[in-house]
Amino acid sequence: MIKTLREIYYSFPIQLLLLSFKRQQFLVLFWIFLTLPIVGRFGVGLGIPSVFLDPEYLGQVDYLSFAVVGIGFGAMFVTWNIVMYILHSYRFPFMASLRYPLAMFFINNSIIPLAFIIAYFSAIVVFQTHNEFKSYSVIFFDLLGFTAGFAFMLFITATFFGITNPNAGSIIQANKEKLRTKKAIQKVQFNDDMETLHNSNRVDYYITNTFGVMPTRTVVHYDPQLYQLVFRRHHWNAFMAFICAFAALISAGFWLENPFFQFPVAASAFLFLCVLMSLFGMFLYWTGGWGSTAIIVFIVLTNQLTKYDLFGLQNTVYGLNYKTEKAPYNLERFRAISTDSIIEKDKKYVTQIFENWKVKNTDPKDTAKKPLLYFINVSGGGLRSAMFVISVLQHCDSMAGGKLFDKTFLISGASGGMFGTTYLRELFLQKKEGFPINLQDPQYGLNVAKDLLNPIAISILSNDGLAPIHKFKLGNNTYAQDRGYIFEKFYCRNTNFRFDKTIGDYRDPEFKAKIPMMIYYTTVMNDSRRYFISSQPVSFLMRPYGKNAEGNQLAVDGIDFCKFFEKQDGANLLVTSAMRMDATFPFILPNPVLPTTPPTYVMDGGALDDAGVEPTFRFLQTFKDWINKNTSGVVVIEIRDVDKQDEPEAQLQTTMLSRFTDPLGTVYSNMDRMQDFLVDQKLNYIDDELRGKLSFVLFEYTTDKKNEKAAVSMHLTSRDKNDILKSLGRSNNVAAFNKLHLLFSK
Repeated sequence: MIKTLREIYYSFPIQLLLLSFKRQQFLVLFWIFLTLPIVGRFGVGLGIPSVFLDPEYLGQVDYLSFAVVGIGFGAMFVTWNIVMYILHSYRFPFMASLRYPLAMFFINNSIIPLAFIIAYFSAIVVFQTHNEFKSYSVIFFDLLGFTAGFAFMLFITATFFGITNPNAGSIIQANKEKLRTKKAIQKVQFNDDMETLHNSNRVDYYITNTFGVMPTRTVVHYDPQLYQLVFRRHHWNAFMAFICAFAALISAGFWLENPFFQFPVAASAFLFLCVLMSLFGMFLYWTGGWGSTAIIVFIVLTNQLTKYDLFGLQNTVYGLNYKTEKAPYNLERFRAISTDSIIEKDKKYVTQIFENWKVKNTDPKDTAKKPLLYFINVSGGGLRSAMFVISVLQHCDSMAGGKLFDKTFLISGASGGMFGTTYLRELFLQKKEGFPINLQDPQYGLNVAKDLLNPIAISILSNDGLAPIHKFKLGNNTYAQDRGYIFEKFYCRNTNFRFDKTIGDYRDPEFKAKIPMMIYYTTVMNDSRRYFISSQPVSFLMRPYGKNAEGNQLAVDGIDFCKFFEKQDGANLLVTSAMRMDATFPFILPNPVLPTTPPTYVMDGGALDDAGVEPTFRFLQTFKDWINKNTSGVVVIEIRDVDKQDEPEAQLQTTMLSRFTDPLGTVYSNMDRMQDFLVDQKLNYIDDELRGKLSFVLFEYTTDKKNEKAAVSMHLTSRDKNDILKSLGRSNNVAAFNKLHLLFSK
């Protein structure tokens, strides 16, 4: 039994722990970077804790979902130990005397994983009681599921190595007859003993498989070649285990659309770390002292190769023709599709839509009364924004007697907000076409809030991370099945939306004012212009237009998407792809490349306008004369997932480091605030243009405590959903509903 601190220091677990921090810092960093976002506040804004502490599988968070996460963690635990074993088993020659050296290594190398499990379980208990309102008995059952999954993975590992690895004694006994002459043995033993003395770590005690403590035994009486043979045999079988696990992971990519293979994000994250650990471990093992250099060279080389798209990693949008001639992306082309004559033609076309809207909204009994013109702007914010937008609009529609979308001329917005409006507008269209749709059904808000993170995560892990080898055909075009495809398919599955609906499918109902116009927009990464995606011609959104702009060659900062990509079948773009481009949050969704020369890449529309107000302002500016003549005013309904008026930030720190980081960091963190300042200035200007007839109604998703707000994520917890619904009853939104009710009654 260990009695002194010195004996503790020279115990196998402590020596392995010290070795981890001394020589394998990168492996330890995996554990640290995994722990911090889960148990700390770091990463809360992106919903990182919720996906680990509230894993959803097959639509449920229960024993089974935690068991799948336990299997993923078990795979990471096994990988951690195998990599360490391969890299450092030669430092502990005493293991060759053990019956099951690999199993003993696992047990003694578990301090770091055990610390993580304790922290992880504690965080799960706190999160589940606070956010999912579960009882301790239910949580205990969930943790039991995690433990069962973890134990199952250990059982599979033990079975594999039990079959492939004879115990150390068997290997030694089987190879004794292959010993060389005594003189050769002594020479080899002398040389190996010198190397062992130089590289080995002193170990006096180790923990057994029965969790007892045993002193180590010397292996000086073994031929060094024999105990090195034990380690080599284990190394080879461990490598084969890596290959099998990697092949299983890739195979999952063939069933990405099967819900059974939509593992919880936490399980996918653990598996992803398995892959990284394995790759780094193999690099270090094969390259010896050049391991770090080899890793850097590999990363640089891979980065250079990907720019040639040798692996098919570039994402596309669905419906566009990438095989035909590419559209020239240059000023000449921009100005060619936004000449004064083209703009005038498009204005006349859209004016007819205004006239159709007016006919629908004019009371036949009182034709002298002019209708109010409604615009809806929605902000980004992942699923929280999608659910909040639907909840607000359903309440507004109820107040309007089911005629909100009849009164609305245009909907525009960014990211998650467009998930909700796209879905709700389609339901409104189906209702117009005779389907039994109750637009106020709360299930629609819950549908759009269903998890999308699990399928995206498993796609990244088993498909996108290597090369999207799976393809699908749409019309005459073939596209890769990457996480962009998976996102669109599961959005359609969650909302019963048709995957094959195109932008062009809405052209006729929009023209007849049967449904509101809708404009998606996305930011061009190359030059920060915008693509405005609409089924109607909107060249007047591309540049300033009017008598004061004529001949001034003012900048073209927007592009009419369908007009620009007319030869590439722009009108055949799937609505879900337009929505995805508008919501291309970095890392979560891929940045699509469009068929232009040179290639253009797009990202989240919220990067330039997170509130969806820019298309509204440009419409109001362009058609102000018609609006002033034919309406009694304009109502802009803005629905956003963040507070517009929040408290100023605390005074900046004046440390040496902050003086370098603050100038850039504060500008980036205040982007939304700067957009709001510009919006308010434009509102005031537009109100003057409309002769003081502009009304602005603001809905904001707010919480009692700022740190309890739902994360900007593709996954929502039960608490998140309850809090979003609760937000409708908060004072700021009650006041907005009251204001809107008065406007509806005019």
